[in-house]
Amino acid sequence: MPRIAHALVTGASSGLGREMVRQLVQDRGVTVLATARRLDRLEQLAAELPPGRVHVLAGNLIDTGFREQLWQQAIDLPGGLDLLINQRGCGQLRRIRRSRSTRNPSDHRAQRDGTDDLSQKASRYMRARHSGQILQIFSVLGFVGIPYSAVYVASKHAVNGLVKSLKYELRETGVRIWAACPGRTASEFTSTALGVGGGQGGIPTGEPTVRVVRAILRGLDGRGTFLVPSWTAWAGLKVAEWCPPLYDWFVARWATRHVGSALGRTRRERNQIAGDR
Repeated sequence: MPRIAHALVTGASSGLGREMVRQLVQDRGVTVLATARRLDRLEQLAAELPPGRVHVLAGNLIDTGFREQLWQQAIDLPGGLDLLINQRGCGQLRRIRRSRSTRNPSDHRAQRDGTDDLSQKASRYMRARHSGQILQIFSVLGFVGIPYSAVYVASKHAVNGLVKSLKYELRETGVRIWAACPGRTASEFTSTALGVGGGQGGIPTGEPTVRVVRAILRGLDGRGTFLVPSWTAWAGLKVAEWCPPLYDWFVARWATRHVGSALGRTRRERNQIAGDR
């Protein structure tokens, strides 16, 4: 594989995206254009790494004008763009009837529109250069389902289909599209999805972010289409494939015990806060 010198990373203000920027710069000497909505966090990340190695541009990927500005800045990097990492992780842990996605769809639209548009731009640009990689960060939930996450899971299945289809279009062009499929990872995702101010809401913490990202970035040197970066996520997928009834029993039991209980506690906390006001 050609050396990766310049990368564009979306969703870079926290979690996997932030750690990817850090490891790309420190371990691989890559210059990164990092984007997310929170400018203060992007600037803090850039300040923690060697000067000139992280460029930041804050904005919302749902904005077409911002995506055009972001893409132009990415391809204007000296030597051009070698790697696009589409990393957005937002969602709600809710029963589908309680989901707010239909009333406030911007987060899921940003995932879908931003992923599709940047992937299209990258595939066209990299085909002309006969080199480059497009890495989609989605989830093992792009292959299976889980209670209380229907809208989020549907968005991940969409990325799965994008990768599987686009890989055929990019065969023998020198461009590689692939996806990393982590399981539960220690990050702000759970507290954000629960809608609480912090903490996991009683849901067990996932795999360490540093370890997951290290495994994902090793995949830059490979040739596969899907990479599952932890043995727990791999084992879960294999159970779903080889013994669906066992997977269904375990997921229903686990989700009810942990996620369902956390949602109940969160609703009680909200009601108490509303009562105090």
